[in-house]
Amino acid sequence: MRSLSGRTVCVAAAAAAVVVAAVPAASASPVPAPATGAWTATLVPGTRADFIDTTTAQEISCGRSAASGTDNGALGTVTWGECVGALASTAEVEQAGPMTFHPASSSGGVISGSVSGFKAWFSMETLLGVCTGSITGTIGNVVFDTATNEASVNGGAGLVVSSANNCAGILNTGDPVQYSATYGVEFA
Repeated sequence: MRSLSGRTVCVAAAAAAVVVAAVPAASASPVPAPATGAWTATLVPGTRADFIDTTTAQEISCGRSAASGTDNGALGTVTWGECVGALASTAEVEQAGPMTFHPASSSGGVISGSVSGFKAWFSMETLLGVCTGSITGTIGNVVFDTATNEASVNGGAGLVVSSANNCAGILNTGDPVQYSATYGVEFA
């Protein structure tokens, strides 16, 4: 196994998740080391953060997202804004709990892993009124490129609609959700 060295950065976006965590390491294990600094992340200009219900093909797409945390794998605040739901409705997404990044591999300056503990509340206008609910789970397919300081989640599987109220079949409890976003990361 290749040894992690220097200020290795692991990222998850998402939900969030938008989810980013830097990991300084001097061990062969891809386990987060003690914190030595803080980071912030924002969506790369011209990109969006998308939550896609893979059963109904409906999505909540956000034009703004930011995250912060420490390089021990703990994810602090994650925010989403300028969100649009089904049929171009206004939508809101809000973080509802702590998350943790789990690095799994490192190769050629690219760190891969997942984020556990993801939970976000959502709401959007539908023809029947306001649809509300939550998305929970673990986000997979999280990648951080140390050459560009970009974190991406492309088709991050492992999330599910854990509750859906008054959503008229747009999002349903139990539906799988994928998360996709690309973040630029800056270190304090």
